[in-house]
Amino acid sequence: MAAAWASLVTTIALEMALPALLGHWVDLRLGSGPWLLLLGAVFGLTAGMWHLLRLTVKNTPRRGNSDSSGDRPDSTLRESENQDLQ
Repeated sequence: MAAAWASLVTTIALEMALPALLGHWVDLRLGSGPWLLLLGAVFGLTAGMWHLLRLTVKNTPRRGNSDSSGDRPDSTLRESENQDLQ
């Protein structure tokens, strides 16, 4: 479970940082000032926030649903462990 969450956190961090870094690199190559850096930063932050919101909605238990384990990344592992115990 920890590896799955670490992977998600790394993915979201890269989604936020890489577009700005790429924009900065292109700005240096073209001499276009900070415009592509700013565009990359806005795009990266938007993509990262969208991904975080999707992740939050996916992992938030629904009202009236007592078992929300099916929404979590480790749900398959838990289900197989429960079947082994029975």
